[in-house]
Amino acid sequence: MEEGKSYVVHIYVDKVTDRITGSMKLEKFLDKSTPVYEPNEEVDLLIWTLTDVGYKAIINGKHQGVVYKNEIFKKTQTGQKVKGYIKKVREDGKIDLALEKQGYVKIDSQAQKVMDLIQASGGQLPYNDKTDPDVIYNIFGMSKKTFKQAIGNLFKLRMITISESGIKKV
Repeated sequence: MEEGKSYVVHIYVDKVTDRITGSMKLEKFLDKSTPVYEPNEEVDLLIWTLTDVGYKAIINGKHQGVVYKNEIFKKTQTGQKVKGYIKKVREDGKIDLALEKQGYVKIDSQAQKVMDLIQASGGQLPYNDKTDPDVIYNIFGMSKKTFKQAIGNLFKLRMITISESGIKKV
């Protein structure tokens, strides 16, 4: 451990010494039973540790899952408590997680985010489906795919127009 860094530990009373003890080996304290979650089920997550593929998280204080790096579109750090969603429980019992709802439910909330930014900027923004993915992430906090789905949804609802110069509220 290094001073100034955050760590997630399990605190318990050691049965042998009767002293308060802490351990970073959280796996041995988690529920080993087969997890029963539904896709898109909302859960409480404790962001545990960063791995090569993403963040391990503790689900509802019982099981572990992973939020993959390429699906994280907001600042995330060890020890953070967030709402998350079950993507799927794999056949091997491992759990894939998301920080945002999946499917069209997600698009509705992201479309609302886009509309709020359009309104806050006077009814028009200079971004469209050709905008660089990094710019979209920095401005909207979402992937380019999600942004395109959100503006496509808003366009179908006739709430915005899309042109080479950007998106505009109708």
